[in-house]
Amino acid sequence: ITVHMTLLGEDGLRRVAMLNHQNACKTADALSAIPNVSVIQNSFFNEFTVRLPKNAEVVVNDLAGKGVIAGAPGGRLWPDDPDAEKLLILAATECTSDTDIEELSSALASVL
Repeated sequence: ITVHMTLLGEDGLRRVAMLNHQNACKTADALSAIPNVSVIQNSFFNEFTVRLPKNAEVVVNDLAGKGVIAGAPGGRLWPDDPDAEKLLILAATECTSDTDIEELSSALASVL
């Protein structure tokens, strides 16, 4: 990581950060357009959480069955919080493409 950051330099690191955030915003917008899915934070960098209408672990497994790897279920991180069962934590990076976002949102809509 240190070598990568050094090679990017200050301007490159700033560009990567902007791409991370832009892609996260695009992903959050696409997912929140799905009925009964909502982003729970008002602000974020490249990681955010969505509330789903059903158990997030089931959704993650269903998505994996479609070849889509999508985030971490909140129930894994907060096992004692029953409200966390419907939370899905996702991240976007500079490598997240518009196609990736479309495939994720389409697959999520189909499993819900």
